[in-house]
Amino acid sequence: MSDPADERDPAHRVAAVILAAGASSRLGQPKQLLRFDGESLLCRTARLASAAGCAPVFVVLGCAAEQVRRELAGLPATALVNENWTEGMGSSLRCGMAAAALHQPPLHAVLLLVCDQPRLTAEHLQTLLDRHVHGKAPITASFYGQRDGVPAVFARALFPQLLACSGDRGARDLIRTHAGRIQRLPWPGGELDIDRPEDLERFPNR
Repeated sequence: MSDPADERDPAHRVAAVILAAGASSRLGQPKQLLRFDGESLLCRTARLASAAGCAPVFVVLGCAAEQVRRELAGLPATALVNENWTEGMGSSLRCGMAAAALHQPPLHAVLLLVCDQPRLTAEHLQTLLDRHVHGKAPITASFYGQRDGVPAVFARALFPQLLACSGDRGARDLIRTHAGRIQRLPWPGGELDIDRPEDLERFPNR
């Protein structure tokens, strides 16, 4: 069966790269497996990325990879295992971007996501993608908490820079470097993520 992205207008071929390799040490349990509205955060993120039109959807795993991989059963997502996940988010970004860069036919852009943002919706992702495709900026980023962040779409021209990311900052430095060339989509509530046990209290539907 052919990949739906193969038949898409080249300007609309956007892959999702979901970074889900961390150990969630501050939380004390894998945040990827936390359940909200009847599904895990990882399953929800992958499902929404696909629903927004991303294809392929790459999910980078690391800590407890086999346990977390089960959450992707039945979803149109490809699991990638980052054996060097302890080096930080940069290594997971490189792992996902290596797969995206080699994809055929070539991709127009990538949508970078993490899996600890319970306020994420397919509508927000679709708007990000639409603005990126019809705009001229190399990055279309979500704007929340007075800063730019992910989910964010990066044009193919930036793939080499994404592949060069290191440490635990992911694409944050790249977004800062190109601050003057970013399209911003306000995302009220986007700053609500899950890092510590007390953060769980803000989400009663857990």
